[in-house]
Amino acid sequence: MATLATPTGVTDTQAQPPLTTAEAFPPGPSTATTGTPRLDLGRLVGHALPDRLTVFILSYLTLPGLLFLGGWAAPWAALPAVLAGAAALAMAPGWRKPWPLTPGMTALCLALGLLWAGATGSHHLVYSTADWQIRDAVLRDLATGPWPVGYLDSDTGDHWLLRAPLGFYVPAGLVGHVAGISAARAALWLWTGLGLSLALMAIALLARAVSPQRPGRGFAVMVGFFVLFHGLDLLPNIWLDWSFGTGPFASWGRGGEWWPRLFQYSGHVTAILWAPNHAMPAWLLALLLLRHWQSPGFAPSLALPLAAGAFWSPLASAGAAALAVAMLLRQGLGVAWRALSLPNILAVVFALPICLYLVAGTTKVPHGPLLILHPVGYALGVWALFLILEVLCWVVPAAILVRGWALWAAAGLLCLLPGYVFGPGNEMTARGGMAPLAVLAMVSAAALLVPAVGRAQRAARATLMIFSVLALGGAAMEASLLVTKQPWPASDRCPLLEAAHQSVFNETTEWAHYLARWPSETLAGWMKEPLLRPTEKTGQETPCWPLRGP
Repeated sequence: MATLATPTGVTDTQAQPPLTTAEAFPPGPSTATTGTPRLDLGRLVGHALPDRLTVFILSYLTLPGLLFLGGWAAPWAALPAVLAGAAALAMAPGWRKPWPLTPGMTALCLALGLLWAGATGSHHLVYSTADWQIRDAVLRDLATGPWPVGYLDSDTGDHWLLRAPLGFYVPAGLVGHVAGISAARAALWLWTGLGLSLALMAIALLARAVSPQRPGRGFAVMVGFFVLFHGLDLLPNIWLDWSFGTGPFASWGRGGEWWPRLFQYSGHVTAILWAPNHAMPAWLLALLLLRHWQSPGFAPSLALPLAAGAFWSPLASAGAAALAVAMLLRQGLGVAWRALSLPNILAVVFALPICLYLVAGTTKVPHGPLLILHPVGYALGVWALFLILEVLCWVVPAAILVRGWALWAAAGLLCLLPGYVFGPGNEMTARGGMAPLAVLAMVSAAALLVPAVGRAQRAARATLMIFSVLALGGAAMEASLLVTKQPWPASDRCPLLEAAHQSVFNETTEWAHYLARWPSETLAGWMKEPLLRPTEKTGQETPCWPLRGP
């Protein structure tokens, strides 16, 4: 029998024969009613057995939590949690499987990931968005003092604990302990680049599954679509700016994802510029689910990536968890029952102190049902328009070309999330929607690779192409910040409390999502006593950004 050719970028051990036309486009209800088959994504993706890339992603997500417990928790609490997390990681499937990518494709993804990370502004070589005023302070405090990090407010005498999802910062902060704050910033760039590289590697494998005959083209289309994925924000922004008399393209140099005011789904350019610490875990979790959700060995180890991701971004991990539950239930209660496994139990033990830390003092974070917090008629109208321009514009044409449970699970979750408000700027949608948006981006990109057969599919393909151009325009508006605004230096002296007081968000933000009062009933006993760092008194503080800020 002839040897199968290995698709570009995939090792021989992972090469599989491509599906036949009948397998990729099986007969089903859509064929019977319209005569036009749709690509069955459920047959193409989700069955991959966990491999060393899977393990590497799990390790990447889990390492910050292990470091945090070792540095912040009392030894009697840290030891069992760290051992449980390490054991759950050691028991994850995939350790004995080969690396699924060729050295060339691995190197390409690493290079592209590091380049992609350059847009985050973590290094301040290009413009950094205003959120980096606070992120720089968090990294500085982790790098320049003992753990846990605590503060003494010199004006009020209040004691505070740094209480925030720290997964993005902890490894770089540890580097800063050894080599200083400049090394910590460089490490944060490299750490971000590694995470984005892992996402690109997972996309490469999904592209091969969707487009086995032309994997290079599939990789280019899916990566390009994912990196630039946006809603149709350009249209309402043009209308609003025109109405205000500022010109149709006034969002150039400003961005414009916040047009509904009540909520937003962050496009991927926006996410990288403003919230890479939330986007990376959401994207990695979504890509893990897309690759493995139908694999029999994945459910017994599913709790670890979700628990580890929560330390990066609780709401992003919650969105991924909702997707995971929907996908498990789709396979039946028997598969869901397998989630009650020893590795998942160990992951819960690992996650328990992290979750106690994350929820400390969160009662002050604004939250509640949308229709109670805002006038019903207005909220429903904005909600409907928001879904049309951010979700349904992709779901409807994609569903004509492809079918699969992943699409409907992501679409359903995205339609429901705006119904509850949590956090400043409604983090429930902005963060909780990141994982299902990543799934929607991958499914829509797959739809662009499907041969269009029949009038309906050709119209759907044309619609997707038009919407892609509009989305690209919106992405360009967001990315314009990098070319219209000047870089500004990070503050080397301001701890979090002072940076928050001097930040551009001080008048509009409740900092309860970064700070908890100390001592805390939730944390007392099992967390080390923090060494409180005094702040300067109001009116006597040195400016954090004496030269130029955002």
